[in-house]
Formats: sequence, C-alpha cells, structure tokens
Amino acid sequence: MFSDSTSAPQTARKSAQQMITAGITDGELATLSRSPEVKVRAAVAEHAGTPLMTLLRLAEDASADVRIALARNRRESIPIELREDLAKDKNVDVVYALIDNPAVPESLIAKLGRHLHKEYAKAARARAAAVKAGTWVPATAAPEVAPAVPELVVPTFATVEAGPARREAPAPTTSAARADALDVLLGAKR
Repeated sequence: MFSDSTSAPQTARKSAQQMITAGITDGELATLSRSPEVKVRAAVAEHAGTPLMTLLRLAEDASADVRIALARNRRESIPIELREDLAKDKNVDVVYALIDNPAVPESLIAKLGRHLHKEYAKAARARAAAVKAGTWVPATAAPEVAPAVPELVVPTFATVEAGPARREAPAPTTSAARADALDVLLGAKR
C-alpha cells in the first residue's frame, strides 16, 4: 500500500511550478492562468515571467491560494497599486505573503506597519526592523534557490499520555506548511 521509495513525494503545487519552465511563452502562461486547477493558476501567479495583464486577472481570482501565490511573486516590476490591492485582501495569508516578499517595497510594508489589524502591523514592523538591522531573511525561499527535491513535510499528531494531561502537537506556522501537511495527508490530492 505504501511506497518504500526514499525520494520525497512532490506536492501538487511543486509539480505545477516545475511544469512552468523558464522557456514558457506569454501565451502559454495566459492559457494556464485560465486552468480549472487552482494549483496551476497559483503557479502561474507566482511565476516571475507572467505578463502583467495575466497577473491583473489573477489578482481577482476567487481562490485565495492564487492570490497568495501572486503576493509571493518576486517580480520587482509589479505595480505598487496591485500590491496595495492585495494588502487589502480579506484573507490574512495574502497579506502575510506580501509582508514576507522581498520584492514588496518598504513603503508598503511601512503602511502595513500602521494597519489597524494588530497582527499585520506587528509582522510588518518586525520585517522593517529586521531589514534595517540587516538580519531579515524571507521565510520562503526564492523559486530559483529552492532545492531540486523538496523536503517531506511530516505532520505531527496529538499524542495521549498516561493520566489526564494531554499534549497537543504544534500547528504548522505558515499557510504553506499547512498546505504541504495537507498534501502529504491526502496523498497530494486536494
């Protein structure tokens, strides 16, 4: 039933990102951006070579995963207005992805640092302080720096100890970790 293979299984998101190579054309990216598969549209949104018109369409995608991927896009030439629109997204993971993206201008991070949402503001101020100190490292690796074989994410489950006390497993800290854990649990089918 289970494979004895030692290679780590790839998540659907990683597979979609690997499908989109550096030599892909703008037309192919535009076609893939209309895919019924959320993971494919998300991979297109995160791709640095995706045309601006396609990114603008993906910014209005109904799936939060696509908007999160767009917020992670490290292309420096994305207009600030598009990033500001993403900063107003109702999904908190979209805003956190923006805060963690090194291509997002410090002016937008400073605005988020003054946001009414305390957690956004705290994360944005922490990034600004770390950048100023020269110690900031984004939580997500750049696509070109990512290892060829992704690591296996093994979810931790709550254990029952003898006696009345229970110890709960720590929850994954980022939406990407949660998504990867889900992919592993569901056999990369979501």
